[in-house]
Amino acid sequence: MSTIFARTARSAALGIVAAGAFAANPEQVARVMDGTLKEARASWWGFDPQESTAALQAAIHSRVPRLIVDNMGAPWITDRLTGVSDQEIVFEPGTEVLAKKDAFTGKADALFTLAGVTNVTLRGPGATLRMRRADYDAPPYVRAEWRHALSIKSSANIRIIGLTLAESGGDGIYLGSLKPAWPNRDILIRDVVCDRNYRQGISVVNAENLLIENCLLRDTQGVSPQAGIDFEPNRANERLVNCLVRNCVGIGNAGNAFSFYLPRLTQRSEPVSIRLENCRSYGGRANGMHLFTLNRPQSAPSGIVEFDRCTFVDNARSGIRITDKPATALRVVFRHCTIEHNAPNWAQDGQINFQNKADSKYEIGGVDFEHCTIRDTRDRPPIAYLDRAGGLPLADITGSLTIYRDSRNETVDISEHLLRAWTGARIRR
Repeated sequence: MSTIFARTARSAALGIVAAGAFAANPEQVARVMDGTLKEARASWWGFDPQESTAALQAAIHSRVPRLIVDNMGAPWITDRLTGVSDQEIVFEPGTEVLAKKDAFTGKADALFTLAGVTNVTLRGPGATLRMRRADYDAPPYVRAEWRHALSIKSSANIRIIGLTLAESGGDGIYLGSLKPAWPNRDILIRDVVCDRNYRQGISVVNAENLLIENCLLRDTQGVSPQAGIDFEPNRANERLVNCLVRNCVGIGNAGNAFSFYLPRLTQRSEPVSIRLENCRSYGGRANGMHLFTLNRPQSAPSGIVEFDRCTFVDNARSGIRITDKPATALRVVFRHCTIEHNAPNWAQDGQINFQNKADSKYEIGGVDFEHCTIRDTRDRPPIAYLDRAGGLPLADITGSLTIYRDSRNETVDISEHLLRAWTGARIRR
């Protein structure tokens, strides 16, 4: 069979019609709907390069166990889509699902939503879910921060693998709640790129047993916090439990690469357990990481946030910033981390920065630096303290730092004497 004849035969079998559209294949659809076929192609429900919302949504809602979204040579242009339980969706390499222009006028209109579902995989190395970020930043759109590329709420056993989530009007991926008592559970996000989203690369509001691995979070910009990954519960009965971020990179974000905004959690909340391993922050316009709690022991969460072999480099502000965290609240631990060449134009910041607010009353601290490395191009202390409250002590800051400057280096144990010399603060153990 000649190449031309083979292409013609395949096109006829797939139902290709004029102007790049594909006609539906009702025979194959019927076999899916009666349960004969366990794998299907989205193009069997039709494809129109002008808009394919109805076709793609019908394919998903067929509940076929494995759905392949074909690379049609043109984007699947859609309005809002919703997922179902017990389904794997495979996006072929080069496939793009593109937000329909002039749609998504609601403040919380997401491109793809998984709400209250279980056992779902979205797999797509080389495929993209893309929105139209620039459009949402101007009339007739009402300014908002919740037009996510992928919104996951109160769902379980969800796997997001290989996709690029780009140019949303909110987050690349949002992990939220239908109800605070219903966290997302057993979530895997692996080999994902979150590119040029409006609010965050990934927001984690309510999650238990979460793994984010081998992901790139880049160039977030639009509305604060503008982070690579932001852990930020909305209510005290939401949770951040057994969350692991491994081998992830935040680069070029307008906010912090890794942000932990925890003032909504209290001592009555589930203890926090978050761990970052071998994660890197480069070239951000804020801090490499920033952790913030309320400054009342009874209103700050318990638990632990750990950083193991992480690197914070070339950020506009501090590599590490801790704000308002009482020394007796959750523990923060840095092990074998490298903090270098941050805050080149902010002499007061230091590579590591502690700070409080004017109304803070409780000692700031409860942080360990175990065998961490500091490199700085400026002659300044490695740890700085912005004491807006005036005279509020630092407490329980421990560990050792190897400090490189010019051609010299020294390893020092963090002591009360050194902290006082570096920060000018009162120090309590």
